[in-house]
Amino acid sequence: MIRVNLIDYFELGEYLQTMQKSLSVEKSMAGEVLFAIWLIPPKLEKFISDDNGFETCKRVAGELLSAINEWIPANVMVNGQYSSEKMNIELYSYQWNAMLKKLGSFRSVFEAECNDVDVYSVGQIAIYRTRDLVANASKAIPAEFRADMSREALKEFDDAGRCLAFDLPTACGFHALRGTELVMDDYLRAYGVTKKLFTWNEYIKAAEELANGKGINPKPSRKVTAMLDRMRSLDRNPLMHPRDELDAASAGQLFSLTAITVAEMVKDMRAVKGSSAVAQIAAGASATLP
Repeated sequence: MIRVNLIDYFELGEYLQTMQKSLSVEKSMAGEVLFAIWLIPPKLEKFISDDNGFETCKRVAGELLSAINEWIPANVMVNGQYSSEKMNIELYSYQWNAMLKKLGSFRSVFEAECNDVDVYSVGQIAIYRTRDLVANASKAIPAEFRADMSREALKEFDDAGRCLAFDLPTACGFHALRGTELVMDDYLRAYGVTKKLFTWNEYIKAAEELANGKGINPKPSRKVTAMLDRMRSLDRNPLMHPRDELDAASAGQLFSLTAITVAEMVKDMRAVKGSSAVAQIAAGASATLP
């Protein structure tokens, strides 16, 4: 998924409008024609290279780009250098008419294809900025804690944010819980639990045993175990049922809750191993996840 910068298209439209207006005359100095077209090629190149949903008009845009790139060296350059002498030569409309025809074709095809290209506007979700949800939703977790999370867990939170932004609330909850489970695995490894665990119930029981165990210091906080158990019974287990769905508000709340819970787990892990050791655990955990 690529974010389209609409300002680029706005500027391209302005430049093309200037080109059409400037060249809709019978005669003009070569330098004036150059001034009307010289900013257009890089804008056309970006339009053609963008993953923007346009297909047919990209071919026509390429034809306009070729016409401009052929006209410039032929009319205002000598040996690859701009020539002031050639720029002062008066030209007639037939000498740039090919560019105007390609411009007209591009505008017509672009207008027609706009009816088939889907462009969506995504509004702000709760307190989250749309750009952050789409590009890096894991920033909902403070940077000091993200540093000690695995890439896999961060990716799940990024995916959860994109789902939240594009109105896929159930998928948002699914990815947020997957990210939390990845951190849970790192969490227990930090406390020395190497046994393969398969369910949230097993994860939480293992954490509770550590929290209640004697001679274990530091130990998992009861706050974390309570948060995980609450999430298991009220969010994770119901969401696994095929008929259970989240609405946008519930997905946003679950996303926030998982981010807070993950931060609390990282706090506990730091107390055990220190932040650098935790980062090493997180980086190597994916190879042995259940």
